[in-house]
Amino acid sequence: MELTHRQEIFVHRLLDLCRESKGPIHYSTLAERVGVSPFTAYDMLRLLEEKGFVTSEYRIEAGKSTVGRSEIVFLPTQLAYNRFAELANGDDLSNWEEVKSQIMKRILAGDIRDHELADDLIKRVPPDAPDSLRYCFEVMTLLVFRLGKNTGRKVLVERMPQILGWKESFSKSGLIILGGFILGLLAMDNSLLLDRDQPILKYVQRYQSLISKMEPRLVNRLANNIYDMFSLVLKV
Repeated sequence: MELTHRQEIFVHRLLDLCRESKGPIHYSTLAERVGVSPFTAYDMLRLLEEKGFVTSEYRIEAGKSTVGRSEIVFLPTQLAYNRFAELANGDDLSNWEEVKSQIMKRILAGDIRDHELADDLIKRVPPDAPDSLRYCFEVMTLLVFRLGKNTGRKVLVERMPQILGWKESFSKSGLIILGGFILGLLAMDNSLLLDRDQPILKYVQRYQSLISKMEPRLVNRLANNIYDMFSLVLKV
C-alpha cells in the first residue's frame, strides 16, 4: 500500500521512538518529535493503523490500579519494519532531502569549482555511513565531478539514458552498472589513479552493495535525484 512522503516520515519517527523507548509510545510523544499537534499525530496514527503500518493498544498508566484510567499507545507493525527496514536502519528521508537541496544549490550557484566540490564530498563520505541514500548520492556526485568536462562527460550524456533508464522506470541494475561505467570513464580520461584513488574504488563498491540491498521504493527515489543532479551538471 502506497504512503505519502509525510506518512513515511511519521512511520520513520514512530520506528525511532519505539526503538529508543523499547516499547509503545503515546501519540503526544510522536507529536513532539514530528512538530505537530497531538490531534494531528493521533489522526495520522489512526490512518496508518488502517493501512496496516501501526497497531494500538490500551495501557494502564504507571502507578494506577487495573481499574484506573488507561491510555492508548501505538507500535509499528511487522509490515512497517519489513517495508521500512532501510528507514529503521537510519535513512532519514527529511535529512536526505536537505542534503540533496544543499548540493543542488551549490551546483546551481556556480560558485565552486568541480574539484573543490569533489574533494569536499570525498572527505565527507565515511566508509560505513548509515544513511545509504545520502551516501549513494554523494558518491555519484563525487564521480561526475571527478569526470571533468572532456570526453568522459560527453560519453556519459550519450549513454546515461541507456544505462539508467528513464524517470519513474529506474532499476537496481542500472544504478549498479552506472557506478562501474563512470569508473571506466575516469580511467579513460586518466582521472583515476589506482594508488591515489583507492578510497574512490571502495566508495563505489559500497555504493553498489547498498543499491543491491535497497528496496525498490528507495531505489526509485535515489535514481530520480541522481538523474536530476546529472541533468544540472551534464546539461542533459
